[in-house]
Order: sequence, then C-alpha cells, then structure tokens
Amino acid sequence: MKKKYLIIGIIAGMFFVSCKKWGDHIDINNPSSNKTLMEQISDNADLSVFADYLKKAGLDSLLNSSKNFTVFAPDNSAMKSLPSSIVSDASQLKALLLNLISGKAYYTRDEADTLRIAMLNGKRVSFRNNQFDDANILTGDAVARNGVLHIVDKAIVPLPNIWEFINQEKGDYSQNAYIASLNYLGQDPNLAEVDSINPATGEPVYKPNTGIVEINTYRTGVYDIANEDSLYTYILLTNDAFNSQKISMEPYFKAGSEDTSALNASWSVVRDLTVSGLYTADRLSPALVSKFGVHITLDPSSVITTRKMSNGIVYIVDNASIPVSEKIPTVYVQGETPVDFSSTSATTLAKIFYRERSNPLTGQAFQDIYMNLGSSGANFYADYVTNDLYTTRYKVYWVALNDHVISGQGDDSYGTDSTLDQIIKISPYNSPDSILFNATGTVQPNTYSETYIGDFTNNNYNWLLSYPLQMPDGTSYLLNPATINIRLQAPASAVGRPYNLTLDYLKFVPVFN
Repeated sequence: MKKKYLIIGIIAGMFFVSCKKWGDHIDINNPSSNKTLMEQISDNADLSVFADYLKKAGLDSLLNSSKNFTVFAPDNSAMKSLPSSIVSDASQLKALLLNLISGKAYYTRDEADTLRIAMLNGKRVSFRNNQFDDANILTGDAVARNGVLHIVDKAIVPLPNIWEFINQEKGDYSQNAYIASLNYLGQDPNLAEVDSINPATGEPVYKPNTGIVEINTYRTGVYDIANEDSLYTYILLTNDAFNSQKISMEPYFKAGSEDTSALNASWSVVRDLTVSGLYTADRLSPALVSKFGVHITLDPSSVITTRKMSNGIVYIVDNASIPVSEKIPTVYVQGETPVDFSSTSATTLAKIFYRERSNPLTGQAFQDIYMNLGSSGANFYADYVTNDLYTTRYKVYWVALNDHVISGQGDDSYGTDSTLDQIIKISPYNSPDSILFNATGTVQPNTYSETYIGDFTNNNYNWLLSYPLQMPDGTSYLLNPATINIRLQAPASAVGRPYNLTLDYLKFVPVFN
C-alpha cells in the first residue's frame, strides 16, 4: 500500500511540475500572456528604444511569430548607452539584437546551474544568479504567447569567439598570425560531385575541384576554437615571448629547410597554448594542462591583459613556463604493432604470436609479439614506424620477454629457454638503406625489465607537423619524409641459438643537454 501511495505521489508531483510549466505559458490571470513578445515590448514605455531598434532591424515580425523565444530586453537607459558605432551600423545593431534573443524559453528558475544559452546570432551567453551575462534582470519571467520576456539593465554586446579574436588580432601578434595561416585545401567527399565509380574497388571517383574545403589544422588538430558550444582558455604570448619560445624549440626540429625548422618550432609552441575549459584568474594555479599533457605555468605577474570571449577567455602574457621535457616526450613503439615482415607467407605468419601477458615486476598486463622462427629465421625482420622522434639524442631500451610456453590447448609448445640475439636497425622510412642506428642486444630468458640497447640521434625532421596527416578525401600522410623505420631483426648467424624474436616495446628517452 505504501508503494502504491509513493507512486501516486510521484505522478502527482510530475503533474504539478507539468502544470506549472504550462501555467507559465498560458498564465490565465495575466492578460499580457495573450500578447506576443513584440506586443509586450511595444506596450512597455521603458522598452521603447529597444522596440524601435527591433523594428529598424526587421526583427519585429520574428517576435510576433508563433515560434518560442526568450528575450532579454535592455531598458531605455541601457539602450541609450550603446556606442554610436553599433547604433549607426545596421549589421552590428542586428548582431547585438540577436545576441539578446534565444530560440527557447528560459525562466529564472532554470538558473540552478549556470546555463550557456544559445542566442539567435550563434553565440552563447551565460544565464545564472538572476543575471544575463553581467546584466542584472530587473523584471523577469513575463510570460507571452510565444515565449518569455526578461528586462535587463545592460545590452550585452556579442563577443568574438577565440577563433574570431585570433583573426582580428593577427596583425598585432605573431602567434595569432601563425595559427591563422595554418589553412589547407582538401576535397570533402560529402560535398564533392561523383564523377564515376571505380570498377576495381567499387569506390566513387570524385570530380576534381569539387567539394573543396579549407582546413585549419589548429582547429582540427588541437581544438576547434570557433566552436561556441565549448569553453577554452587561450594563452597568447607577446611577440618577444613567442619568438623566444620558438627559438628554444628549433634545435629539436632541424630540417633541410630553415623554414620547415622554424614552422615546426612554432607548432610545438602553439599547440599547447589552448586548454579545454574556462580558467578564470583564480584557477590559473596549479599549472594548466594542454590536450597533449603539457603543463603550462602562468605567473599572475606575467598576465598583461585578460580578454573575455564568447567561448572562453584569453590571457595575453609576456612569459609562460612550459617544460621542454614534456614537449619532447619519451616515445614508445609497441611490439604488437608491426607494419611489415620480411616474409608474409602463411607458414611464417603461423609462427607469429600476439600475446597477452602479465609483468610480475609491475603487476600490469601487457601485449607483446613473439616470432617463433627456430632454425629457419636467419635475418628475419619485423618493421615498425614512428613520426615522433625529433632531432635530439635518445637512449634506446627494450622490454622483450623470452620464454618457453606450454600451450593450454594441448598442441605444441613454443619459445625457448635459450638466450636470444636481436638487432635493432633505424633508418629513414623513405631511405631504408641509410642506416642511422645498428645495435645488437641479448634477451635473457624470462626477463621483464628494460634493457638498454644504445644511443640514437636523429638529425633531420623534414615534414611540417602542422600539416594534416589525413585529408577529408582519405589521402594519408601518415608515412612522410619525417617517418622513421625501426627494424627488429634476427642475426644472420646464431650458433646454438634459435632465431626467435620477441618484443613488448621499444622506448626512446630524449636526452636534454
């Protein structure tokens, strides 16, 4: 019986809330609720300036329509304080008015949490604590036939988003100019015209020069800072600070072209200068963390200017502490991710095992590869690639589990109790005969710890990091002139030892002088 009463109570509560919302809409005791928003605004003498501007911008018919809106109407005093540059410019005036109108109904009771309301100009504006952005709500929740009206004491001028700000200020800031320049053209299959169908693959062939879109790789590779639905914190370095950071990174991006080196250094700086989320001044410490795990420390004394944006905040600073050791990170190449073998015959592939193991030293599960080649594997190799080795010296380690495994399925065991010899060769992907590193290491049985193999120095990085690795039409640049090939190879001769190969991972630890 108690359960029955509880259910009845819940239903009654839901009915009451529904009735309250419907009551807000019809409000039979308030004759104004039968008027449209435009009629209510026109009838209010303290909104006469706002009403005149709505008519001037052609928005009066919109607010007389049957659609549902929320209007944050500035009173006459607020409207008269607008700068003449806005009032005299029809496009700016209309953008302002649209920044005060939302396409949904919002009441002051909806402010339990801060809302970012989508306005008709595409911007979002905060609504909380009886405030619309930093405007106070003087009179709220006036219900109309097609929405709700709030009277506010300030006209909230639309702010640029961070992407718009970057383009507006690219003439003054080198950092902004660089980010704004990261545009490439690519063919988007969703927009391109189909020319024919490839008979061999069945895939469409698109007409050249159709569906061409501009791609900015900061927006696709870091964050889409034009997105009004998200909040970001953007750190803008002064020109001297930006150039100083860029020069400090250039040694790690040596290339055949000085321009390539400088541009890659610029990318390594800016990619960490946008952080997801809104970090006000009281939240700047401890360090901010970029999308790529890099910590940025801002001393409050380094902040020159703070700019509020429609999708976040901008700090203009003359210094930012960003550790190089995090920008040039340790690189791991996983054993279970080879891109090629010296032989891909069915007989050979049957001897290659991708395994699940547990490391007793760390208690962590891991995956590895084991190539059970026995006496037939002389010179056999597996190739790996990476684009993440920059121009510095690295200490090279591996974890390679050499063990003898008894199968749980009752078939033959594999592996060995013998010591194994393995060779690591490193070369440019597009020049495999130019060996940059060649070292042989031994793998003792049942070893789970890291083994040092040697030092490798990469002297060139001949690819623009800012260039998209994947274009909309599927064109891939994952393999490019900066790609490094890493070969795990069996020796040519191993007296008394099998030619087995095994690898959990290779580890490249940068050395900073």
